[in-house]
Amino acid sequence: MSGTANAWIISAVIAAACLAIVPRCVFADPSPKAAAGLKLAQQYCVECHQVVPSNKKSWTDAPDFDAIANRPNTTIASLDATIEKPHMKMLNTERPAAEANEIALYIMSLRKH
Repeated sequence: MSGTANAWIISAVIAAACLAIVPRCVFADPSPKAAAGLKLAQQYCVECHQVVPSNKKSWTDAPDFDAIANRPNTTIASLDATIEKPHMKMLNTERPAAEANEIALYIMSLRKH
């Protein structure tokens, strides 16, 4: 084997190792509103929903945010409407319109294209 072939193999192995350790959570929308939505979701939604994509399941039957984001009919408007109203049989789940929109933007940032 030539030195060039050995260098190529070593480079490929190093690249594969680097890709293996890259964080698996990459958000599609790093906008300030989506980031604010994540903070709000961690404050208000995490008791029932898995807010950040993870291999762990939440302790309730509430859908994970990434599953909600990837439903075919999910839109920012539909999320706004849901988040602004009390949902399920929980008290204090409704959020003001601005907060609902930020949470909706965060959820939609989880959509896989």
